[in-house]
Amino acid sequence: DPNNIYSWHSQPLPTDKLDFRHHNYKEMRKVPSLQPRRGAGGLRAPGGTPVRGRGIGKSYLGLKMYVMEISDNPGQHEVGEPEFRYVAGMHGNEVLGRELLLNLMEYLCREFRLGNPRVVQLVTETRIHLLPSMNPDGYETAYKLGSELSGWAMGRWTYEGIDLNHNFADLNTALWDAEDNDLVPHEFPNHYIPIPEY
Repeated sequence: DPNNIYSWHSQPLPTDKLDFRHHNYKEMRKVPSLQPRRGAGGLRAPGGTPVRGRGIGKSYLGLKMYVMEISDNPGQHEVGEPEFRYVAGMHGNEVLGRELLLNLMEYLCREFRLGNPRVVQLVTETRIHLLPSMNPDGYETAYKLGSELSGWAMGRWTYEGIDLNHNFADLNTALWDAEDNDLVPHEFPNHYIPIPEY
């Protein structure tokens, strides 16, 4: 913000080649690691990192939501291989998580391509899912209005007014009830619990 009296006169420049800038929705969609291309062995990001970018649906306002999967076998569950998912942007006006995940994607792709042994081991022995923007509608609302001076809650919720991190289904109670009644795993599979209608 050019009107911020607290801005640094000589900002330190990063030495890493990561893209340290703010990405709105359109710019986020242009991040190279979110644009995999087909090559030998399946989809690969620029530079050969085995990735699979996919849409997981659309927001209420129709913005596509993307997940990047980074794995030596994208799109395949491998028995015994751990998986994890990082999600950012549940609250649309909290943008740091988006930037951290976009930079993590770029970092993993670049370091895999360069042969960094720790990253190569992580990619080949783990299935990684990264969702940089879970609430793109809220983000766009906050982005268009500007800084937090427009209100701390602007864009926090979805367009429909839902606070996503308080809106998860209670699947624990259903599982515990099924376990108490000896229904697991024959009648109530504990590896997939359908979301209750309520």
